[in-house]
Amino acid sequence: MENMEKITWRIWESEGFNKALLIGGLVFYVPIINLVLLGYYGCWVKQLVRSQGIDLPEWRDGKAILEELIRVLAPFLVWVFLPVLLAFLLFWASSGLLNLLYLGLFARTVAYIPLAIVAVLCPVAFTTSLICLYKSNSLSTALNLQIILPATMKSLREALFPLFVYYGITAIGWPLVGFASFAATLPLLAQLVLILREKDHDFTSEA
Repeated sequence: MENMEKITWRIWESEGFNKALLIGGLVFYVPIINLVLLGYYGCWVKQLVRSQGIDLPEWRDGKAILEELIRVLAPFLVWVFLPVLLAFLLFWASSGLLNLLYLGLFARTVAYIPLAIVAVLCPVAFTTSLICLYKSNSLSTALNLQIILPATMKSLREALFPLFVYYGITAIGWPLVGFASFAATLPLLAQLVLILREKDHDFTSEA
């Protein structure tokens, strides 16, 4: 399996990356419209799962991107949006309680634990769900906790370094976060797909 550095540079040096980055980075800043990024990432993961090469999806293929947006929206809500929302609520509640108890140090440290957990788990769970979706062609399987969570936990250790690289690139490029996150997301998804493929999970049937 290729390491994160090789995969990242293969993608960044591929034909069409600069154009894809320019469009993806600009789209990031447009509310509502930026949801099409999910469709683009869906096209990318679908292509990787089905071993159709690493040529980036074309932004001009709007129909395919919108179709994938519709398909990946439910997995995104279940594996990213809801966990992050819950983590923020736990952060807000625990931070307020700890400050009320005059435990300011804990409010600035312990309260962030839920956010740290979802920052690690959600990208892996979401990618696992997409792989499941494209292998089984079943949305219910892609949302099945008994399938996605065990596969996520088994792959978590190998996913830590790609996640570290992803957050590092995003942090370094924070002034242009739209472009940085787009540039970091493509190799992250590619690496996670490879990791999960190495684990040889059976996503073709319900647990």
